[in-house]
Amino acid sequence: MAISIGPLPISPVSSSHSPPSRKDEMLSRSSSEPIPLPRRFSVLKERLVSGKESTLVPSWQRLIQSLSDEVDLVSSLGSQAVPTIDFSNIKKPGVVEVFREGLRQRGVAIIRNVIPRDTAEDLYQGAMGYLDENAEKRPRTPQESDLQELYWSAAQIKARGHPNVLEAQRFAMGLWTSKNPKARVTTNFPITYADRIRTGQKTADTRSPAAAHIDGGSVERWETDGYGRAGTYNEIFQGQWEDYNPWESSTRLTVTSDLYHKAGACSIFRMYQGWLALSPGPSSMRVCPLLKHATAYFLLRPFFSPSSSSSSSPESENWAFAPTNSILHGALPSYAQEINSSIHPHLQLRRSLIDIPDLSPGDYLIWHPDLIHSITSSSPTPSASVMYLPCVPLTQTNALYLSRQRKSFLLGCPGPDFFDGYGYGSGHGRGEAHYIGRPGVQEISDAGGEEGLRAMGLLPWDEEEADTDFEREVLAMANGILFPDLYDMY
Repeated sequence: MAISIGPLPISPVSSSHSPPSRKDEMLSRSSSEPIPLPRRFSVLKERLVSGKESTLVPSWQRLIQSLSDEVDLVSSLGSQAVPTIDFSNIKKPGVVEVFREGLRQRGVAIIRNVIPRDTAEDLYQGAMGYLDENAEKRPRTPQESDLQELYWSAAQIKARGHPNVLEAQRFAMGLWTSKNPKARVTTNFPITYADRIRTGQKTADTRSPAAAHIDGGSVERWETDGYGRAGTYNEIFQGQWEDYNPWESSTRLTVTSDLYHKAGACSIFRMYQGWLALSPGPSSMRVCPLLKHATAYFLLRPFFSPSSSSSSSPESENWAFAPTNSILHGALPSYAQEINSSIHPHLQLRRSLIDIPDLSPGDYLIWHPDLIHSITSSSPTPSASVMYLPCVPLTQTNALYLSRQRKSFLLGCPGPDFFDGYGYGSGHGRGEAHYIGRPGVQEISDAGGEEGLRAMGLLPWDEEEADTDFEREVLAMANGILFPDLYDMY
């Protein structure tokens, strides 16, 4: 049966982005020396830690000792530090609890066999066919990159709406909790964030493992109008890093993670970034699976310096409280947060960055938004081709983004956070608007039914499916944003 959804309430998309230049490419800059920022950042730092030296110094010392022990552990475990579970076991309580404890501690995991292997391989062939068929319409991809500026292929549509993928996302997001029972967030109704494909055909990124990074902004993590808006890292800045909970969702709902309009920066709340493997091969991902410790460390690092200019020893007693400069180590406005061995010595990246286990078609790799990771190509064989497939809960900010992304889908343009290879963003020409084989609403319905349509903002949520009154309010809020005409009738 054909799907008819009628005219959708679409508002214009405005963008203050400029077309990306080479400087905007992730990890394009790597410095062994910290870079001073404008003076306002020194004022910001002083305000963050004013009067807290007596708690921050012992907190830093405890962190350095505990971090050293954790590095020893993950270094000895290697790839085995990454917890895994088979999709067929995600409803078995005993197996699930062991898996979740590993994910809670490490911040990264693999859910195996989320979709059947042959289905994943068919998706890969479909994506490659879509690329080949539209080769003349596509912008040139940089020689050294296998990241394809592709958002709306049938393969991506089918994967995003696949019932198993949505179920795996619900399962993974279930680890997050909220200390505010009235927080307007639900993990039971995943929504789509249209990202790209990494084909694995070329050597991905030949940069050194030191070029590790963290998604979700950089200087924003210290700024009052960024993560400070919700107090995401309050416990760390108050000298109680042990009390910090990386899985607390309510302190992320009002975060602004992109204050400087970086091209490709994610402006929504992702509970996980993710890769769905489409072809076999070694993973090109390396991670530092020290979620809590590493987050506390890179946030506190700008407030401590080696006490001797001739020594950068990572031993805690050789470091002094020094919060008065403007440096936020590895952080610059409009860039990803960079982590490297020179300015973050205690992380011992040569030991703590570990390879992700090999992925098979249909496997789903997920990682926390604060996790340190890098894309490398140390294998002589092509790495696994993957589809970026984040886990995104339903919130007010995310529903607003979804309303804009829906317009991008209907026009065949990149999502609001992205540009195509010509420098055009969402709502502009080019993109995939004239691609042969670009799917429409019917294909989304065929792939994921009503749930797939809702995840794309193409069908209202049934508010009676909510488990709680607050969840019902979230669904009503999202329906009001995406389908305001529904409420105009009353």
